[in-house]
Amino acid sequence: MLAFLLRRHFGVLAQPELLHADDQSTADCARPSEAIGDVTAESAGRLFSLSSRIVEFASTRDLSESDTDRVTFEAAIAGFDQLQREVKALEEKLPLRVLALHAVAPGLRYASLAPPKPLALAQGRGDDAYVEPLHVLVEFTTSNKWPDDMAALHKVKSAFLLRLAECYAAAHPSTHVDVSSRFFGYGAQDGLLTGASSVQLAGADDFDYERDSFVDIRHISSGLTFRLSVLCEPEGALLAHKAQEMVRAGLSAQADALQCAHRRWMRTTQWRAMHHRQILDLCQRHHPAASLTIRLLKRWLSRHMLLGQSVGVPDETAELLAARVFTDPWNGLAAPGSAYAGFVRCLQLLAEWRWTEDMCVVDFAAAGSADSEDSARVASARRVWTTTDGLSADAYATLQAAFDAAIQRKDVRGALRIVTAEDPNAEWWGTVSPVLTRRLQSLARASLQTITDCISLGSDSTLPQVFTAPLTDYDFVIKLDKDVVCRQYEQPPASAFTSDGVQSAESAPRKEVFKNLLPSMQHTSQVNVKQHANVFGQSDLVGFDPVALFVRDLVGVYRDSILFFNDVHGGRCIVGLWSPTARKTHPFTASMGANMMLLEHEKVGTKPAATLNKRAVVEEIIRLGEGL
Repeated sequence: MLAFLLRRHFGVLAQPELLHADDQSTADCARPSEAIGDVTAESAGRLFSLSSRIVEFASTRDLSESDTDRVTFEAAIAGFDQLQREVKALEEKLPLRVLALHAVAPGLRYASLAPPKPLALAQGRGDDAYVEPLHVLVEFTTSNKWPDDMAALHKVKSAFLLRLAECYAAAHPSTHVDVSSRFFGYGAQDGLLTGASSVQLAGADDFDYERDSFVDIRHISSGLTFRLSVLCEPEGALLAHKAQEMVRAGLSAQADALQCAHRRWMRTTQWRAMHHRQILDLCQRHHPAASLTIRLLKRWLSRHMLLGQSVGVPDETAELLAARVFTDPWNGLAAPGSAYAGFVRCLQLLAEWRWTEDMCVVDFAAAGSADSEDSARVASARRVWTTTDGLSADAYATLQAAFDAAIQRKDVRGALRIVTAEDPNAEWWGTVSPVLTRRLQSLARASLQTITDCISLGSDSTLPQVFTAPLTDYDFVIKLDKDVVCRQYEQPPASAFTSDGVQSAESAPRKEVFKNLLPSMQHTSQVNVKQHANVFGQSDLVGFDPVALFVRDLVGVYRDSILFFNDVHGGRCIVGLWSPTARKTHPFTASMGANMMLLEHEKVGTKPAATLNKRAVVEEIIRLGEGL
C-alpha cells in the first residue's frame, strides 16, 4: 500500500531499471520494497506532511476566511455556462446572431491563483477591495457589412456592446451592466496610424492596452463579474491588409505599428482562446493535479516578484511550464499524482533544463495517453520521446527545425522558450530574457535545496523560505501603504507561515454541503465570502489595481534606466534594479531624455560627462506614488 501511495501520489519510482525495454511484467511483479528503493515509512510520512503544508501557499487570506465549499472553479465555470445561455437567448434582439462565447480568463480554466471570488450582490452591486473581471470574447456570425475603416469598425463594435448591454439589462433588471472603453487616458489612434510607439509591455496582460470597448456584467446568480469584448474576425484581416499596404508604401514606422497591433489582436482573440481550451482540457479531463500545480507555481513566481509584469513570466508561460511536467514524464516516473509532486518537478525543470541547447516542447496531444502510469513508465524506459498518441515524428521534426533556425538567428541565447505544435516559434507569449532565466534557475535550485532539507530533517519550519523573496538582491525597495494595496487579501494566509498551519486549518469548522450537489447548485444567499470595503470609498470599481497602474507608468517612464519588480497578487513593496546603461557615463547633451547630472572634472571625449541622477530619480518615483 505504501508503494502504491508513493507512486500514485508523488510519482516515486526509485529504480526505473526494473523496467525492461521489452518486458513490462518485471514492473508488474516487483515487490513494494523494490519499487520504492530506500524510501521508508518515516520518510513517506514526511512527504505527505510536507505536501499538505505546501498546498497552504496556494490559498489566499480571503479563501481561508470563506466558505470553500462554495468558492470553487466549478462554480465559476457553471456561472459562465449560465451566462452563455442568457446571452444566446438575446439573439433575436441583436443585429447578428451570437455564435459563441469564448472564455479566456485563468479563473475559468482552473489556472488562477485562487478560484474566482463570488460577491453577495445587492441589486446587482457587490463591492470589494478588488473585483476581478473574468474576460470573455463574444463571437458573432460572419457578415460582409463590417466597415473597412478601423475607426468606424471600432465604433460599430461599441454599438454592438451597447445593444448587448441594453438587451441584457432589460431581460435581467436586477443586474448591473456597465459599458466602458479602453480609449480613456490615451489618444484615439495611440500610434496605430501615426507611427508613434504603442503602449505595450512585453509579458503584461494585453487586455489593459487593447484599443477596444467592453461591457461588465455583474452576474446575479453566480456573484461574478464578466467582462465581454467583441471578437471581430474582419478586424484581424483589416490590420494585416493595412500593414501590407504600409510595407509596400515604404512607411516602416506605420507598418511596424500595424503589425504590432495585429499580433496583439491575434494574442487577445485567437491565441489566448486556444491556450485556454488546452489548459482547461488538461486540468478538467486528464490531470486533476495540474490545476493546483499551476497555482503553486504562480504563487512561487509571484512571491519572488517574477510573474506577469513587464519583465516577468507571463501567466500563460507559467501554465505551459506546469503542463510540461504532466504531458512529458521522464526518469521512469508517471505523471504527477499530486500538486506537491508537480510543483517540485516544475522547480526541477527550471533548475536543470538547458534552454540554450534543448528544445522544451509541451505536447498537449500526449496528455490523454500520459494518464496511464504504466504506459508512461514503459515509454520512459524505452527512451521514447513521446507517447503513442503524442506528436508525430514529422511534427517534432518541424518544431526542431524551427528551434535550430532560432539558434542560427541567435534568438535563443539561454532564454526560457517553450513551444507547442501550434506555436513552433514561441511567438504567442514570447520568451523570458536570459538574465531572468538565470535568476529563475538559481531560485529554483535554492527552493529545491530547502525542500530537500525539510524532508531530511523532518521539519517544515524553513518551508516558508521557498516562497519568500530576498530583498537584498535589489538596488532599492519602495514600501507601499498596506491600506491602499487592493489585492493584499490575495496573499497567502498567516497559517501558511506557521508550523501548525495545517492543523489550524483542519480544525476550523466547515459548513456541511450535500455531496450530491455541485457547489454551483447551492443557493446564492448561502454564500459566505469575506468581502472588504473599497479602500478609496468608490463602489463598482472593476479590475482597478492602483499598484499595477503605478508600476505600468513607472515602466513607461523609466524603462531604459530601471527594471521594476513587484508581487502582482498583493505585494506591499516595489523593488528596482538599475539597468547597465544607467551605471555608465555619457556625453552630456541637451536632449538626454532622463534625469542626468554632470560629473565634475570628467569628460567623454570633448564633452562633459553625465550620469543618471539616481537619488533624484528615486525622489521622482516617491513623488509620483504619493498616496500609495
